[in-house]
This record gives sequence, structure tokens and C-alpha cells, in this order.
Amino acid sequence: MFKKIFIVLTAVIGILIILLIAGFLFNSSKDSSEAAAETSSSSIFEEVSNLEALELGIIDGQQLREQNGISDIDDENIDNENEAVKSVNVVMTLRSVQDDIKIKILNSENSELVSNVGFEVTVKGNDKTLTYTDTDKDGVIYISYVEAGDYTVFLSDATVDGTTYVCSKSEIITVSDSIEYTKIDVKDEIKTEAEVNVDEEDTKVQDVDETTDVTQSEADSEVEESYDEDISEDAEDLLAQIEADTAAEENAKKAVTGASSGTVSAPAIASDPQYVASHSGTRGIDVSKHNGSIDWNAVKASGINFAIIRCGYRGSTSGALIVDPYYYSNISGAQAAGINVGVYFFSQAINETEAVEEASMVLELLNGYSLQMPVYIDVEKSNGRADSISVEERSAAAHAFLTTISNAGYTGGIYSNKLWFENRINTASFTNYKIWLAQYVDIPTYSATRYDMWQYTSKGSVGGISGNVDMNVIN
Repeated sequence: MFKKIFIVLTAVIGILIILLIAGFLFNSSKDSSEAAAETSSSSIFEEVSNLEALELGIIDGQQLREQNGISDIDDENIDNENEAVKSVNVVMTLRSVQDDIKIKILNSENSELVSNVGFEVTVKGNDKTLTYTDTDKDGVIYISYVEAGDYTVFLSDATVDGTTYVCSKSEIITVSDSIEYTKIDVKDEIKTEAEVNVDEEDTKVQDVDETTDVTQSEADSEVEESYDEDISEDAEDLLAQIEADTAAEENAKKAVTGASSGTVSAPAIASDPQYVASHSGTRGIDVSKHNGSIDWNAVKASGINFAIIRCGYRGSTSGALIVDPYYYSNISGAQAAGINVGVYFFSQAINETEAVEEASMVLELLNGYSLQMPVYIDVEKSNGRADSISVEERSAAAHAFLTTISNAGYTGGIYSNKLWFENRINTASFTNYKIWLAQYVDIPTYSATRYDMWQYTSKGSVGGISGNVDMNVIN
């Protein structure tokens, strides 16, 4: 009996001990889970706090790494980490001349255009939202035919070759349907010839085929462009008279071959009062990169009083603004030699906006220099982008250029040849400016308007310049 009671008590005690141990283990596990949860929550809030502190600049990335026990990362790993998350901050600059928006994307550190990136912008205004892409990846997005109004421009992030380009703010611009003829900022758009295909961009056609010093067939083909096949009898008579006058002029020239270049003595022409009057005056030259390196002191010693220097041109194909590679050396050398200086720009503007850009480039290039002669816009054939525009469009563009130049305090002028002055420019509207005529004859026959300077040959010879040079006279 006693033995049975002992066994039962022993079993009960065993069960109680097991229950006590199980309860202890359960409570310990619960306490550990709660502690772990508290630790995890603390870590999350600490991480958020650190990130906020990092953004606010209270701590830096290296300090954050040290706090997390990873300060011993080697330099190579750090470089690889930075490369993987490389970011470049960019900014937008906006400008509008008339009914347009030009967006430039610049590196915020050096203010240079960012190229080779297909940036995308969103433009919102006038209840419209439109997207545009920098398709040629030159850092410039140009939007034409924009209605007047206020626009907000947003630039999307762009990632190229592991680098993300980020613009932190949008920009606002007001577009007007009227134009202000004032200088705009084109500094970052001016290119050197090393940046373009010169053969495609600098394509001015030699003046010899666009003045009266041409063959009869060439002259006839130019005149015939203006007439229908079925012309009137009066028109036929006019053409016959033109042919007769031209033939007489050619015969007179053959009798005094070389007189215009001064290589042959021709008493009959040289003593003609018209010849004397047209060739008497102040002598000068115009030059560009095509004349190469110039000894300006020798030019001065040759009796040259002034020089009109090409400062740049707009590309015939791309429309890029390109500086003449000899501009700076020419203007500095000529002025140092005591020669009066003006400049000219070969235009390929197809509208007023582009003409204002061209004038702005000229004004930028004139910084630091003073002029004694006018600033000319050169409007001629180039087999390029501006050849096909109308007389009205060409004249409006030239006026925009010259108005911008005049508003900046310079004297403006327009250069072209007889054919273009008479047929492809509304020359009568330019009499408030200087008119520079190119016509390679002994006595100029242009009479549509007055002219202030005459370029009488492209085959002149002047000390200090190798090869031919354009010769001019002001009388």
C-alpha cells in the first residue's frame, strides 16, 4: 500500500517539474521576441534619421559608413560604388525671340552644353502638354511656332552609360508674338571649324559667277528664271536690249583687257571721267580665312586704309554659328597696324529669329574691340539653306540683323552683288544702312540705289597677302 502511494506522488512531482520547466522556457522565448522587435524598430527609426541627416548635410556618407562599422572599405570599392550611382546635375536656360522656345541643357558645374544625351522635356502651357526630345543630342532643343503665352518646362532625368543627368527644378518662360531686336546669349552656341564639317558648311559661291563679270549664257539663264516661256513682245524687246548692252560692254572690256586689275595700261578707259570717279577714293580690302596668314604692317605700307574682316558665318547645311578661324588674328593685327576695321558675317538666316542670333554672335565676337567701319551682313548665293527663301523673307532677315546691330550702337550695312541687289533683295528698303556693292567691271553699272562702297575685283594684289584679295573703294 505504501509503495503504491510513493509511486503516485513521484509521478505527480515529475509532472509538476515538467510543467514548471515548460512555462519558464515559454516566458523566456516571449521576452526574447519582444526584445528583438524593440531592437528592430529602433534600428529602422535610426536608419531614417540617418538618411534625413545625410540629406540635410548634418552627417556625410563616410561618417554614416563609420557608424555602421564599414569604414574599412578600400578605395577601389568606394570608387566602384560611386561609379555605379554617378549623377550629374544639369540646369536649363530658356530663351524666346518670337513665337519660339530654345532650351539649352548645361552642366551646372561648368555651364557647358551637355551633348550625346537624348534629353526629353515636357512643355506645359495654353492648356497643352507636349513632349520634345533632343534628337541630335547637342544639348539644345528648339521649338518653333509656339503660341504667345507662359510656359513651364520640365526636364526628365536621363541615364547614359551609367551616368544619370538630373535637373532639380523646372523653368518658366513667356513667349511673345512680337520681336525685340536686342542681343541674346549665344556664347555656348558658337562653334569652331574643328567642330563642324567645313566642306558642307562654308559653301559661299565665288562672286565671279554672280556679278556682271560672267559669260552671256550664265547671264541669260539668270534673267530667264524670272520669265515664263510665253513672254510678251515688250519683254522680248527688253531682253534684246539687255543682250545688246551686254555685248557692247564685253567688247569694250576686251579692248582694255586687264584694266580692272591694273595689269594693263588702258588710256581710253583710264582717262574716262566715270572710270576715274568710280576708282578714286579710299582703298581697302576684305579678308577671311581664305587669305591665310596676313602681314598687316606690309598691308598698311601698301596704302590700304581699311579692312572688312569676316568674323563668322552660319553653316549652309546645319545652320550652326561658326567663327572664322582667322578672325581674332586678323582684327588684332589690322588694328595694331593702324588700319581702320569693320567686320562682316556671311548669313544663312532663313527668318528674323535666326538673323537676331547671327547679329548676337557678331556682337559677342566684338567684345573688347572697337570698330571704325560698319558691321555688314553678307547676303549671297551659297547653294545652301537660305538660297531658296523669298525676297521678302531674305529682306526681313537682313533687316532683323541690321536693326539688332544698330540697337547695339554700331553702324550697319549690307553686302551683295549686282544681281542679288537687283533681283533677290528689296534693296530700296536698306537705304538707311550702308550698301556695299560687288560688281567686277571697270565702271559699275548698278543703279537701283546708291551704294557706299564698291568691291571692284576679287583678284587684287596687296603686299603682305599671298594670292588674290578682294579690293574695295569708298568714294
